[in-house]
Amino acid sequence: MATRTVLVVDTNPSTAQRVADAVAASPFSVKSAASLPEADAIVDQCEITAIIAALTFPKGNGYDFAKSVKARQPAAAVFLVSGGFEVYQAARAEASGVDGRMSRPLQPDAVRKQLEGALGPITPEPAGPAGQAEEVEPMSIPGDAVEQVEAAEPRTLAARLATPIGDERLGSFIPRDWSQLPVVRVDPNVVGPAIERAILEVLPEVVEAVLRKALSSSRSFRDLVEVAVDDAVRDQVPDIARRVIRERLAEMEASRTGES
Repeated sequence: MATRTVLVVDTNPSTAQRVADAVAASPFSVKSAASLPEADAIVDQCEITAIIAALTFPKGNGYDFAKSVKARQPAAAVFLVSGGFEVYQAARAEASGVDGRMSRPLQPDAVRKQLEGALGPITPEPAGPAGQAEEVEPMSIPGDAVEQVEAAEPRTLAARLATPIGDERLGSFIPRDWSQLPVVRVDPNVVGPAIERAILEVLPEVVEAVLRKALSSSRSFRDLVEVAVDDAVRDQVPDIARRVIRERLAEMEASRTGES
């Protein structure tokens, strides 16, 4: 069976890994690109079956990229990935030829379902020369080993907290059964101000920590911050200049008045 290609375009490398997990043991292969120019080069070089691209980039966006891809490879299915504070514009996506939207954090099962909806069933590749999957012999555990595991001390809280957590996993902290949980009734007049005060107390530290980590580890985020700072400085310079001049003139006036 001919191999088909899924191109993942995202600055976050974990996106490509999740897509690879979704199409594992199938005729699909996954190529990845961290920028739009790199993705354009791949599209020009080989036939693409599906593209999964981020909604925003430091320079460019998924809508224009999808439109460009459709002009060169009309049969390619294009999906845009959005999450957080990104606003997905359905009308703009439709006009650009986008086939669907995926939400962060990506889940392999959801990705596979989206791809199958556009491309048809993703059948696994035959395993072995006879097309049969190899049988795996069940693993037996000696009784004394089971007793040793059951007698082992549970992991401490510090050890559990030390376990690395993926960036996208942080966004999935809401319990899956949240809709089934009992409703807790509280007085919003009491809880609201308390929560607001708590958020305002910790928010600066949280934002600073996030910015420090992102600025040190993500080139794309540094580019976004640089553009934002340039825009902010350019917008504020006139007001700052006028304020400084007024203050300086007031100081000079006060000085002359004092001398007289």
